[in-house]
Amino acid sequence: MRTLPGMSTQPSVRSELAATVTDGARRISEHPYYRGLKDGTLPGAALVHFTLQDSCHLLPSYGRAHARCAALAGDSRRAALLSRMATGALEDCAVRLSGFAETAERLGLPYAAEEGPPPVAPATLGYVSFLGDSCAASIAAGIGALVPSAWLYLLVTDDLLDHHDPGARYASEVRKAHPGDFYREMLDEFLDLADEIAAGASAADRRELVRRAGHAVRYEWAFVDAAWRMESWPF
Repeated sequence: MRTLPGMSTQPSVRSELAATVTDGARRISEHPYYRGLKDGTLPGAALVHFTLQDSCHLLPSYGRAHARCAALAGDSRRAALLSRMATGALEDCAVRLSGFAETAERLGLPYAAEEGPPPVAPATLGYVSFLGDSCAASIAAGIGALVPSAWLYLLVTDDLLDHHDPGARYASEVRKAHPGDFYREMLDEFLDLADEIAAGASAADRRELVRRAGHAVRYEWAFVDAAWRMESWPF
């Protein structure tokens, strides 16, 4: 195709990030934590660690980060999408905790809802701080920090659904974790938005979006690894 004057020759940011996110999804799916979810051998305490750190700390911060980006969005359509994602994440926190209380009772997991949220773990604090810093930096940096989590969630739960043992201990949790086709459509909208923002950004801001996305993929892996190790502060 002939390039018209003023037309960008850069690939979409979605295309640029695809290899990094896909590689991250493979690494996360192959992690012992997710292998244990698939075959039912994951220690219950690791599932509790992951769920509580996610629902009590990471997911609320993820929702607030979307809200901050919505305030920077520049037009109502973009702000509406980001606001919907913020609301969905924030409302999902209580839903997940309520559902997990039932799961913990059924499976005999070491979880007592009345004890309240656990202290934020080191890897969680690092990720949460990164999200806040990114959204304070610019809309491009914020979107770069947020896109991988949404994208990885679909890829990793797709893999879980396709490769888990349907008779294993966590089979029901694996099936419930998959967000379904509605989420797939929402993610596509989010990636279109990332493309729009990148296309209108300066070269430096686009590089920052890509750089932050790479960090976010690594934070996602670190969060899973921390749950597997049941990471806590030394004092």
